[in-house]
Amino acid sequence: MNTNYHKTRLLLTLLFIPTLLSANENEADTLTVRDMDEVVVVSTAKEHTSLRNQPLSSTSFGTGQLQEKGINGIKDLTAHVPGLFIPNYGSRLTSSIYLRGVGSRIGTPAIGMYVDDIPLANMSSMDQDLSDADRIDVLRGPQGTLYGRNTIGGLIRVYTKNPMNYQGTDIMAGAATYNNYRARVTHYHRPADNFAFSAGVSYEHQGGFFRNQALGGVRADRGDDLAARWRGIFQPSDRVRLDLSARYQWTRQGGYPYAAKQGNDAGEVAYNRPSCYLRNQVSVGLKAEHDLDRIVLSSITGFQFLKDDMFMDQDFSRQDLYSLQQKQLSNVISEEIALRSKSDSRWQWTNGVNFQYQWLRTDAPVTFYQEGVDWLSQVINRSLPDLTSQGMGPMSVTLKNSELAMGGTFHTPSLNAGFFHQSSYKLTDRLTFSLGVRFDYEHSQMSYDAPGNIDFDFAIRSANPRNSVILNGLNAAPSFLGETSTDHFHCLPKASLKYDFGKIGNVYLAVSRGLRSGGYNVQMFSDLLQQEMRVQMMSAIDAGTEAYLTNMFSGIPYIPAGHVDMIMGRIRNNMPTLQSPDVAEATAYKPETAWNYEIGTHLNFLDGRLKADLAAFWIETRDLQLSQMAESGMGRVTVNAEKSRSIGMEASILAYLTDAFSVNASYGYTHATLRHSANQEHPSDYFVPFAPQHTMSVGARYVWHTNSWLQHISLGVGGKGNGRIYWTRENDLSQPFYALLDARLSVTHDNLELSLWGNNLTATRYDAFSFVTRGQVFSQLGTPLQVGVDFRLKL
Repeated sequence: MNTNYHKTRLLLTLLFIPTLLSANENEADTLTVRDMDEVVVVSTAKEHTSLRNQPLSSTSFGTGQLQEKGINGIKDLTAHVPGLFIPNYGSRLTSSIYLRGVGSRIGTPAIGMYVDDIPLANMSSMDQDLSDADRIDVLRGPQGTLYGRNTIGGLIRVYTKNPMNYQGTDIMAGAATYNNYRARVTHYHRPADNFAFSAGVSYEHQGGFFRNQALGGVRADRGDDLAARWRGIFQPSDRVRLDLSARYQWTRQGGYPYAAKQGNDAGEVAYNRPSCYLRNQVSVGLKAEHDLDRIVLSSITGFQFLKDDMFMDQDFSRQDLYSLQQKQLSNVISEEIALRSKSDSRWQWTNGVNFQYQWLRTDAPVTFYQEGVDWLSQVINRSLPDLTSQGMGPMSVTLKNSELAMGGTFHTPSLNAGFFHQSSYKLTDRLTFSLGVRFDYEHSQMSYDAPGNIDFDFAIRSANPRNSVILNGLNAAPSFLGETSTDHFHCLPKASLKYDFGKIGNVYLAVSRGLRSGGYNVQMFSDLLQQEMRVQMMSAIDAGTEAYLTNMFSGIPYIPAGHVDMIMGRIRNNMPTLQSPDVAEATAYKPETAWNYEIGTHLNFLDGRLKADLAAFWIETRDLQLSQMAESGMGRVTVNAEKSRSIGMEASILAYLTDAFSVNASYGYTHATLRHSANQEHPSDYFVPFAPQHTMSVGARYVWHTNSWLQHISLGVGGKGNGRIYWTRENDLSQPFYALLDARLSVTHDNLELSLWGNNLTATRYDAFSFVTRGQVFSQLGTPLQVGVDFRLKL
């Protein structure tokens, strides 16, 4: 395929569509353009205009659209936004978000998330109940200039209902197959002209979709979630506004329902130990805004507390090999101060500084049980030589521990600070040039305490007893104790040129640089301890064997001189050569940076009844962060690829064909490939794993307005699809493109609404995730066909 030809053709098409349509502009000026997706007016601390008037690719959902599409959390956004893929891996621990070929299974986020302008620092905190959301915006492409690090792929902004504008009590209850139940009550009240608040609580029970056959058929992925939220807005004067929000969430879930692809349990979840995830999370934010006539000063202060505990049967089988436990205790404080111009002059600007500090403690032990200890003994023995041909015998090690823990305690604090500026200047009434830059500093640190203790026996069994070695009661005590740190400075520029076609829309060109911070793989310490364990075992074997042989042949007159040295030479020459690992080199992964080149257009026709958005992008990424299984299979780690290139396009359309009938469609194409120079192990043109090549959604909705007791009846039908998705760096395991069919029927009387819905109505089977460990392929099936009912009431 001629990539340059197709790229040029696509860019020219996007440039000339608005020009060809501008002939109708005078006619459109006589009409009132209705901006259907800008129903909710949201004030931001950094922006001067609505999203579709900005030179970037974006998608917004208002309250009605969120309800119609059944979006109650960020994972429900998948495919409804072009290029966006947030797989449901069955646990709130992991919010893996992929956009434009950028994303990660673990590690630092590639797509940022804000709730009521408060940033969420960790991927573990992003999967929240969002059923009270009034609006969700998805901004595609790097947003680092205004929003800083970890927005290299884009940004998700969530806004809850404003109690100054909305009052009453919202009640929602729902039930679905597989014993799923949910309920929410939120009260919005404005007791005074200058003060309003909202308070709500929600609960969800998930009965689980997949049974664990090794534990009597209990549901492996069942869970409970309880959330409470409070928000208060106080306006002491026309110029000052204080917005305080607080949210608490408690989560208890089962483990990831992974099933083997081969063997007796193929297609079935079969863990011998129950897996679980428990989380407590608190988020508090204060936004203060002061109108100073010509400028607006804002301060946004955030605090987040996270305490969670994950336990996984890490061998994913009936065998009792090993388990992984990860406990996190995190406290994050952030502060941002921004100044934004308010005048209607040609020059609009935003200045700001930000600060964020995170304390994070992680306990991540891998525990080997008796079967796992035996398996580990076999792994070690396979690396030992057989000296039978040299007159001795095979070497063997027997680990004596009935249970063996590998891991430790890790403190990984990080500090981030930045300064940013962005200016937009109208060169003419239609042409606007924008230029921005952020200077970003980050300090990351890791202190570690990872001890181990292994008792073992060693033997060389030979037909000649004098060439045999029997060593009992040996010990190796690998331990890592220390700290390491890194510092990084980055410059994140952005430039754009936008041309307005009046009410028809606009076209833009943009270039920006994004940043994703680096970090440390604390789960690597299990592998490091195993490596150091072998180093110390070899050392103990060497010293013990020499002492054993010296004692055996001491005082025997007919033993020639140097006999012990000769035997030790045979042993040493055949023993594996091992070195102690370098902790900093083995655990650290570097920051990821990317240049994004983009052209796009936002179009409005037929008095706002037809809206279309198109964009094409070219992204060059360095030090791409990839998630993969650790070499031992005990946990996942983040590694850096050398480079990647992502080329693609995004398109969406919303059309109101009549007042009652609307259709929508979105499509994203991403050609994301790894690119290496002189790397034979991982050559160029492998596709970036986990990022789908195609994302799409189509939908239609019809509303009947009647004069009967049922005032409104609406039927919505939609389909969404993703694929192909490669699960490994080598592209030897993948999920082909798949599509799902959803539908929702709603009836309304006054403030009462009843909805019947169904997801995956075609019962499509697909893998939500797949991986290889210990030479076996495992996968998690996607959510099966499910139907349910929702009840909503406003008092």
